[in-house]
Amino acid sequence: MKNLSFLILSIFVSISTFAQYGQVKSVGSMSEMGKTGFAPTISTDSLQKYPRIFGMGPLGKMQGEITFANGIPYSGFADLDGNPFIQKNWDIQSPFFVYGEVEEWVAFPLNGVITDMAAMEKLVENTASQNGYDLSQPFFFKLVGTFDEMVTHIVTPRSPEVEGFKPGRNQENYEHQNESGELIGVYSQVGKGIYTPQSSHLHVHLINKEQSFTGHLDKIQTDLKDLTLYLPKSKNSLSFKTNDTDFSKGRLGFQQKIELDDLVKFHGHLCDGLVVGAMGLNEALEVLYPDGTIDRTDLRIVSKSSPCLTDVAVYLTGGRYQFGTFYVDDAIDGMYVVQRISDGTAYQVNLKKGVKPAIIDEMGKKAVNLELSGCELDALKGIEDDFTDYLLKADTKEIFQLTQIEDFQWNPVLKGDFVKTDVLNKHAATCTVE
Repeated sequence: MKNLSFLILSIFVSISTFAQYGQVKSVGSMSEMGKTGFAPTISTDSLQKYPRIFGMGPLGKMQGEITFANGIPYSGFADLDGNPFIQKNWDIQSPFFVYGEVEEWVAFPLNGVITDMAAMEKLVENTASQNGYDLSQPFFFKLVGTFDEMVTHIVTPRSPEVEGFKPGRNQENYEHQNESGELIGVYSQVGKGIYTPQSSHLHVHLINKEQSFTGHLDKIQTDLKDLTLYLPKSKNSLSFKTNDTDFSKGRLGFQQKIELDDLVKFHGHLCDGLVVGAMGLNEALEVLYPDGTIDRTDLRIVSKSSPCLTDVAVYLTGGRYQFGTFYVDDAIDGMYVVQRISDGTAYQVNLKKGVKPAIIDEMGKKAVNLELSGCELDALKGIEDDFTDYLLKADTKEIFQLTQIEDFQWNPVLKGDFVKTDVLNKHAATCTVE
């Protein structure tokens, strides 16, 4: 099963990934790795196709520290005498690893001082919050410059059977004064015990300016005047402006802003189908309503039967079957046909061929037939997540095709036996690596 997991991981990381703030992913768990004898959960050579990857975790069976910075893999070791040294090598493994791509950074000059890790956490948290970052979403950051005082460590093996074992010692500690370099970190309110310590929202590694040392940051005390904090540049998020009546018997004019998070709450989860539907339908709505305000009292829509597509259709257009403004029909050529009722203008929306990775549909069919293992379901989720991230970065004009339909005929289809495919595996087994 271990080899299968590595194979599956290699499949899904081969797809380009982009994300809000640089999506944070992890494998394994900081708090659980000791229970498995520090068995590897990832072979990091599978991550080479991420050109701007950042990441961190212990090396092998606690034989050192791994730090990925801007697509370069650094491995920090301590020899038998405690002397640190570094290697650059993709062919390594880790019992837990947190990683993500960051395409572009935003710089924030600093002032003041920090006296400990808690103050550093507060610095990152406050800067991010004040600049509109969603703290409930994990993100990578960098702190760059010259640091007054730091303490770091490099882990060493726990077992005499592992090369580099030192009796009575499980790490080498290092003191740094006036050290220049980069602190690569991840902030997460949900990763405690997984990829941050139980007592902190931060997991931070140091790479010195000479690239001769990398290790895990334990303590810091420094003036901030010569430091710069870098946070990932966020991408544009999907949002929609709608116009509805202002009460149960009211007038048109109640305007709202709908965002992707609202669709997620309505649908139940974020997935590639939800994003495909929202982005594709938005292409048509922008043409139907060039002023940017969607009149949900003047739309009707036909959707393919996908749970994702239908939820987007209903939520964004206000269409409902019982009012003759929504129905489902898998016989239509596109994802949607949407029509402005007042003047009959109608558009068909298609995702262009070749945009969606074929493996999503291949594995999806197996999932519908309950033929995927827990690990394979996790792999499919990873593939879909990566495609979602790609879509959110993509130029919609390049991936969707919009076709105007002349004299569109509204012929509602009453059919209630479509399969809700997103709940079929709700009791599936979790992934276990032997």
